[in-house]
Amino acid sequence: MSNNIQTVGSEEEFKILGKPWTYQVERLGPILACILFAVIVGIIEPRFIHHRNIINILYQSATYMILAVGMTFVITGAGIDISVGSQLALTGILMIFAVQALPGALAWLGILIAPLAGVVLGTINGLFITKLRVPDFIATIATMIAFRGIVLILAGGQVHYRFPSAIVFLGSYRVFGIIPISIFVAFIIGAIGYYVYKNTYFGRYIVAIGGNKESAILAGINVNKYKIMSYAVMGFLAGVAALITIGRLDAFHATYGEHMEIDAIAAVIIGGTSLFGGYGRIWGSVFGALLMSMVVNGAVILGFPYFYQYVLVGLVILIAVAIYRFLENRRAN
Repeated sequence: MSNNIQTVGSEEEFKILGKPWTYQVERLGPILACILFAVIVGIIEPRFIHHRNIINILYQSATYMILAVGMTFVITGAGIDISVGSQLALTGILMIFAVQALPGALAWLGILIAPLAGVVLGTINGLFITKLRVPDFIATIATMIAFRGIVLILAGGQVHYRFPSAIVFLGSYRVFGIIPISIFVAFIIGAIGYYVYKNTYFGRYIVAIGGNKESAILAGINVNKYKIMSYAVMGFLAGVAALITIGRLDAFHATYGEHMEIDAIAAVIIGGTSLFGGYGRIWGSVFGALLMSMVVNGAVILGFPYFYQYVLVGLVILIAVAIYRFLENRRAN
C-alpha cells in the first residue's frame, strides 16, 4: 500500500495521463504557432519567409513585444491597463519637447524623459487603483481618456517630424545596416522580464497577489506596493515603446498609440497568461505579439483587404483561448 501511495503523482502517472504534453503545448504554444503559421503561409507565398520580410515582421512587432511584457505583469497581478496607448503618446510628446529644448549633446538626456514619465503615469494608475480603490478597468479607462486629452492639447493638432538623432536612434538604427536595433531591445526586455518574473520577489509576489489577494495579504505581502510597482513597470515600458515607435517613423501625431492597449492585451492572451491573474508567461506574450504581426503581414502579402486583418487577428485570439481552455479542462480531469 505504501508503495502505491508513493507513486501517486509520480512522473510515470503524469505520462499516462498525458499531462506533460499538455504542459509543453502551453509552454511552447506561441512559438509553435509562429513556426506553423510561417510554414503554411511560406508554402503559399514564398515571399513571406524571405529574410527581408522576416526582419520587417520583427521590426513591426518590437513595440508590441515591449508592451506585452509590461502587460503580462499587470494581468498576472489580476489587473488590466487600458491606458498604455495613451501613455505611449504622452511620454512621446514630453520626450520630444525635452529633446528639442536641450542644446546639442544634452539632447540625448531628453530621451530619458519618456521612460521616466511612463513610471509617473503608471504610478498614478496604481495609486488610483490601490489608494482610491477604483477598479483597474475603470481607473485605466479614465486615465486613458485624460492622458490622450493632454496629448491633444500639447500636440496642438500638428504633426511633429524631423527629430534629432537622439530620438530616432532606437527606432531607426540598424546593426550592420540590416537588423534594426529595436529588435534586440525588444528581446532583451523580454529576457529581463522573464528573469524578474521567475527569480525576484517582485515576480513571485505579483503571482501570489493575482492568484489569491487575501492569502497574499495574510502572508505579509504589501499588496498595494507591488500593484503600484506593476503599473509603474507598465508605464516605464510604454515610454520605451514610445522611443521605438517615434524613432521608427521619425514623426509624431497625437493619435499615436491608439488601440495599442488592445494589441498588447491580445498578445498576452495568445501567450497563455491567465486573464484572471496568478499565472503568466513572459516569453509567451513576446511570441504572441510576434504572431499577431505575422498574421497581419501574411494577410497583406496574400492580398487580403485591410479590414480582413482584424477578423484574422480576432480568430487567432479565439483559437488561442479555446486551446488553453481545452488544456486546462484536460488537466482538471
